[in-house]
Amino acid sequence: MPVSGLKHAGILAGGKPFLLIIIIVMQGMITHAQCPDVAAVFPKDSIIICADTTYKLVLPAKPGISYTWNTAETANAIDIHQSGKYWVTVTDGACTPVTDTVFILFNSLILIPNVKDTLLCLNKPAPPMQAYGQNLVWYSSPTSTDGSHTAPIPSTADTGSTYFYVSQTILGCESPRAKVIAEVIDKPSFDLGENIIIPCGAPGVVLQTVAQKYTSYLWQDGSSNNEFLATEAGKYVLKAENICGRLIDTVETVLCNTRCLNFPNAFTPNGDGRNELFRPGAFCPITKYIFTVYDRFGRQVFHSTNPNEGWDGRISGKKADIGTYIYYCIYDDFMLKRQLMLRGSVTLIK
Repeated sequence: MPVSGLKHAGILAGGKPFLLIIIIVMQGMITHAQCPDVAAVFPKDSIIICADTTYKLVLPAKPGISYTWNTAETANAIDIHQSGKYWVTVTDGACTPVTDTVFILFNSLILIPNVKDTLLCLNKPAPPMQAYGQNLVWYSSPTSTDGSHTAPIPSTADTGSTYFYVSQTILGCESPRAKVIAEVIDKPSFDLGENIIIPCGAPGVVLQTVAQKYTSYLWQDGSSNNEFLATEAGKYVLKAENICGRLIDTVETVLCNTRCLNFPNAFTPNGDGRNELFRPGAFCPITKYIFTVYDRFGRQVFHSTNPNEGWDGRISGKKADIGTYIYYCIYDDFMLKRQLMLRGSVTLIK
């Protein structure tokens, strides 16, 4: 208790000096400098806690100070399991009790980073994986504990998909992990095959290839499927394209009664530069080939095993007579997949 003193000196009767000391007790001057301050109980009005954790709210344990929480607990620390409003009343002896409030938020709303899957080309250099967020950490699996702040660079040594996982940390809380896919593809690859026969009585033949992911297809008529119904004899072209390249392939179809060789029924070896040779028109590969021409008396006037050669209308260097001649041709038909023998006649015209 604070006190104050007064001193007074003098001389008593008889000539003796004296010293008077007066002590005064100063009532009603107790200082409250050490009493709890409502502003100092909870330094912050709100506290954000990471989801899936348990938080302990702790106040100082001091002699003579008691706590009463809204949860009815009286210890200096309580466990917090859910978001909400919490308050405590602090009593310290002769001090006026003070009450303070704090909001606890379990942050379960941390969003995963923004990610975008990556499409890569076989055996081409790959850039680092990309994601967008704060304080990113990359993982090799959904449950691995070893993360890296450096974005991984996927391998392009083989086709297929590789999975990566990335999280972001906000206010000390780590988000769930987002899956990011790096997929490696090859340039288009297909083969329409050899020339195709449209079977007799059939509406057509289906030209097709196995569809590759992320690849666009375009036929000669502008259609964009990976297959096409060919109903007529002719040439069909398919173009395939993706980020790694493009490929174009062509196939011809013929009707069931179409042969690789077609012979004219007349020719005019007169030196005008048109129809000078008698030979077949070939629109597919010819392997085995024997071609012979005879006159009306059965005498051989021309013979060849080369489909590019033709009879020029001469016999032993002299111009042959105008008239009809007979020919035979034996060859392996590429379209019909069998050996054929053709017999016919041709007229030599001057």
